[in-house]
Amino acid sequence: MSKTAYYMRTSHYLQNIDTQLDKVEEGWKVYKDEGISGRIYFADRPAGKKLLEDLAKGKVDSVITLRLDRLGRDTADILNTIKLIHGFGVPITSKNEGITTLIHGKETPMTNLLINILSGLAEFQYHQTREKVLDGINLAKAQNKYKGRRVGATESIEKLMSKPKVKKIKELLDANVGIRAIARTVNCSANYIYKVKSYYETV
Repeated sequence: MSKTAYYMRTSHYLQNIDTQLDKVEEGWKVYKDEGISGRIYFADRPAGKKLLEDLAKGKVDSVITLRLDRLGRDTADILNTIKLIHGFGVPITSKNEGITTLIHGKETPMTNLLINILSGLAEFQYHQTREKVLDGINLAKAQNKYKGRRVGATESIEKLMSKPKVKKIKELLDANVGIRAIARTVNCSANYIYKVKSYYETV
């Protein structure tokens, strides 16, 4: 029986994960974090946490992912995650980059170099994307096109609960993901999450 784990992650809850799913081979066990930011520590993600638990139980002997940035967008956390997995003597294979992190149970100097470079690029790309978003907001403000949040806006509870963002918040709350981690994932305030939480607790 295969003990291969295939880890997938999308950073936005509306993002299509099929480009990662179509790489799955028969017998692989899939660990899927949908709508989970790469800035959230691997061990704090529902599927990431489950994968680490299964590694500890000896249920996994190899980990495969589409790209190393699926492990995360924070350089320190990516490297820490790799070390955690290596601690169980398990190699990680990145399909797109053509890297296997352990050869005969040992890390090679070239593997370490590539891991550090790719991890750094993943974090650089995250900050570059964030910078573009902020530049866009500042440009919209300068052109008086940025509306921001409407003051005093109201809506029915039914309409609020039907929103994809609210459904995702409920899903993450049920998975015991922390408030701050949820706020980063769905890009909203902690107060908004508490508001959703209070609504669900009263229905």
